[in-house]
Amino acid sequence: MKKTLFCLLLAALIAVISSCGIIVINRKSGTDTTSPFTDPETTRAETSPREEIPVDTRTSDSVKKDAEDALAGLDVVDMGGARILLCGTDLTFAEGDGEQTVLSSDRASRVAVLEKKFNAEISLIGFSEDELLSKLKDADKNGEYFADVIAVPARLVGQLVSDGLVKSLRTLPETKLSAPYFSADSVAAFSAGHGIYAVSGEGCFEPEKLYCVYFNKELFSQLDGDAYRLVNGGGFTLEEYARLSGLCADAGIGFTLCEPGLDLKKALYLGSGLDFSENGVDMTPKALTFDERYGSVVSLLSSLPDAVQSDDPLSSFSSGGALFYIGTVADAEKISADAGAWGILPMPKHKDAAGYSAYLSDEATVLCVPVCNSDDRLSGDFIESFNACSTGYLKYDLVYHYMLDVLRDNGSVNVLSSLLDAGNYDFITSFASGYPTLYNNTVGAFYELVSGQLDFDEYRQREEDVRAYLEKWFPIKNK
Repeated sequence: MKKTLFCLLLAALIAVISSCGIIVINRKSGTDTTSPFTDPETTRAETSPREEIPVDTRTSDSVKKDAEDALAGLDVVDMGGARILLCGTDLTFAEGDGEQTVLSSDRASRVAVLEKKFNAEISLIGFSEDELLSKLKDADKNGEYFADVIAVPARLVGQLVSDGLVKSLRTLPETKLSAPYFSADSVAAFSAGHGIYAVSGEGCFEPEKLYCVYFNKELFSQLDGDAYRLVNGGGFTLEEYARLSGLCADAGIGFTLCEPGLDLKKALYLGSGLDFSENGVDMTPKALTFDERYGSVVSLLSSLPDAVQSDDPLSSFSSGGALFYIGTVADAEKISADAGAWGILPMPKHKDAAGYSAYLSDEATVLCVPVCNSDDRLSGDFIESFNACSTGYLKYDLVYHYMLDVLRDNGSVNVLSSLLDAGNYDFITSFASGYPTLYNNTVGAFYELVSGQLDFDEYRQREEDVRAYLEKWFPIKNK
């Protein structure tokens, strides 16, 4: 699913204040004349002349005011002091992680705002995954109330749908899933047949589950010069990534590091802007794993070396152990202070992709409505209000912090600000937990193809069976 645009953060970029290229927020106003990838800086930015970037500048307070206005414009149920309950397996996205950070503060402060809006007490209750499923099934079986909204990892949605434990969000009255504070990509990804079963948006912002590419500037300049110019020109593609792997091998340079457990080739595929299926409202999903384009991408990925996984890949990267480290946006704060010059790039894109994307972990939080909620209008109002009141400022404040305290050049700031809303949701990986046959014949076969265990022409013989399976489980009965 394609990414949605995120332009608010670029309004923060005004001037390069030192020879290293870091920029800060100016409090004057202007007009935004930049695009996400227009930084002309070279990999030797430490000696570049000072640049002025004419952009509109907004303060954190003004962005928060926009979010307040979005919330104020919503008509919601008055709870008269009653409770609204959100249950989840990881509530960090809603209440912060307890650390004294701006992001945790921004996350936690929403609760009081929403309590005032709904005239309600809002309770956030965490469960283990097994506990949540067990309690939800028991509540459904006994006809009892469980929660108004549940927050789950994307990979769990399929099981919830298959077990009949969540409602289609299309049944929620007054909920405008087309509103800009919802992720249009998530709406498409979690659409199947007539239903839309989960959604993400501004309120679910999790930089700790969003992946990008870190690169060693010195090594990159030895191999290919200017990484940011390559990105700005649309040239950081899967093919270019493969070419760089060959250059690293020839030069005796480590290529890519990643954390243990990261499925690199799946991350490269989804991070390139491609999907395993095509989804949309009022359509039966269509597998995209049988055409020639898919075959060529699988062939390319199969030629790539595996990433080196270690318990402490950041230490190795910081000491120059590899050209790239593929990790989360939040990993930027963990890179050693004495590491050499480094920067952030998007995931390499497919050549047909309109823009760059970011790989989003299967653990990314999405919001669902359980079948045993108290009121559909309330559930919809809460989901919409939660995202509306989060619009813009969580990402703005994070970029501001990263500009001042974390990142080392202007190019990285531009890339980061463009990737925070670029996570790519995928239907088949999210529904695997409830529809394993579909998974095994698409994404499961992806691993067989990449490893060379399965021939693509042989695999294509499954196409009709997959189509029939999707028609059976996600039909369009009424047009």
